[in-house]
Parts: sequence; C-alpha cells; structure tokens
Amino acid sequence: MAHPPDSPLFSCAGAVTEALPRCSGVYRFYGEADNLLYVGKSVDIHSRFMQHLNEGRKPGRHQRLMSQVHRVDCQLTAGEIGALLVENAAIKAEVPLFNRRQRRLRKLWTILLTPSASGFLQPTPIDFAPTGSRDADSFGLYANKYQLTQSLQNLARDHALCLRVMGLDRGTGPCFQHQLGHCDGACAGEESAESHNTRLLEHLARQRIVAWPFSGPLLLVEHTIHPIERQPATQFHLVDQWAWCGCFDSLNEANAALQSTTSALFDRDAYRLIYSAIFKGRVALRDPVSGEPVINPILRSALAAS
Repeated sequence: MAHPPDSPLFSCAGAVTEALPRCSGVYRFYGEADNLLYVGKSVDIHSRFMQHLNEGRKPGRHQRLMSQVHRVDCQLTAGEIGALLVENAAIKAEVPLFNRRQRRLRKLWTILLTPSASGFLQPTPIDFAPTGSRDADSFGLYANKYQLTQSLQNLARDHALCLRVMGLDRGTGPCFQHQLGHCDGACAGEESAESHNTRLLEHLARQRIVAWPFSGPLLLVEHTIHPIERQPATQFHLVDQWAWCGCFDSLNEANAALQSTTSALFDRDAYRLIYSAIFKGRVALRDPVSGEPVINPILRSALAAS
C-alpha cells in the first residue's frame, strides 16, 4: 500500500541507532516538537544515519540539524527506485525545514520542434500542461517565454547553429552571425537541413521530455531478493504520462488507485527518475489492469541503437 507520512513503517526515538533498518527506504527526522526537520533516502538507512552522525560532529548546518533530531521515522521500500520517488514527492509535499527548498512554478514553457518548408526543425515555445497526454517530444522546462528564447539564442551562439533557419531571426539570405563566423552556414546553403537538425537535437537531448510511449497507465515493478522484516519484497509504482501516482505493495492496491486517482501532476525530477529506471531496465513493466508484462520500447530502442 502507499504509506502516508503519518503512518511510518518504522519509528525510532532517541539514539537507538542499532534498531534502524539496513535496507532501502525513506527516513524522516523529527524535532522535539514533532516538527519535520529533514527527509532523506538510502539503500541502507542504518549506514546513512551513521553518516549523518559523523557529519554532525563538524560545526555548521548539519550539526544544527542533528542536534535537533528527536525521532527518526522510516518508510521501507523494495528498492532504490522507490526510495528515490518517495523521497522526491515527500520533500515537495511536506517541506522539511533542512531540505533545500523546491520552487513550484504555476506556469511553465517548453519547446516543440516542427519542420519548416525547407526541412529545418524550428523551435516553437508552447505552454507546458502539468497534466494531460504527452504525445510528442518536447524540450526543456522554462519559467517564462523570455528565458526559453534566451536559452535558444545561447545554444545557437555556443554551437554555431543558425537562428534564421530556426525561425528566430527574420530576414533572408545569410544571417549576421554567419557573416561574423558564428554560424556554420545553414542560412547560406553551406549546411544541410539534416546536418543542422542533427546538431540541434544533439544539443537539446539532455532537455528532452520524451513522448509517453505506452498506450495507457503503467506499473513499474521493483523487487528485493532478501527482504528484511517489514520491508516489502515487491512494490508497484503507478505511472501515467510520466507522472508518478504512488507506490503500492500489491497489484490489487495499485489497480484500486488507478480507478480512484485524479490526474497526477508532471514533476521534472520524477520524470527523470522514471525515465532512467525504464531506460536502464531496472524495473519490470506491467499493465495495471491485467497485470500482464508490457514490452519496454525505450530499452529496445536503446539496445538497437547500440
């Protein structure tokens, strides 16, 4: 099941560090007034807590944190993927005092690439909807349209791309940057659309938000071979359109959540965690309704490319 923060799987008061679990999970540090101080994750919570104690011996922010810890709560997971996803969601929802603040933007912009009549891919700024279908690749998340445009201009400058063929510089013929030697000449017929598009995609690749490659919601299944007491042997992460909808200890619970859940919001950090887990084949994929295995198209395309 999805365990709420106020129903921890494990609680340890005071300095009883030996009782802390030696497995994957998310831990929460609480102060004497039961205020949430810090949320963290580890594949070995006991070892990570000992690291916190050692770091707390040095003057500074960490010492101030550890001097206030009165209680440790632990939410055990079947593996590291679950710990990462639960920690990410908890930090943003619960706003612990000592974690780095995560700024939430009400509106975001992203880049959609569309080909021009001459075949050159042109970046188009569009609103990034926090929910809904993601049926096309987009690139980057920006706080406003100005930030997006500045990013594209810097990209063109740093990699000799042509703003004119990208539709960001009006005019005809060779652009001014080409005259200065800062453009590789797509606007002057010296670089093909294929070459320019390849270079543009290469430099935008790290910002890519991949179109959702599945026909509907998906379960990411994570196992641990030798679970300790109270640790789930298997967990199911419900994901739809790259949005993480929760962590569950059984297929039935995940399916029930699918029927009742509202649309989860897209989160950039959760997207990166989910995409990486699927891309690297670190989780099994199942259909949340039938429970049947789902082919991993991202892993297959990666293997084909290699």
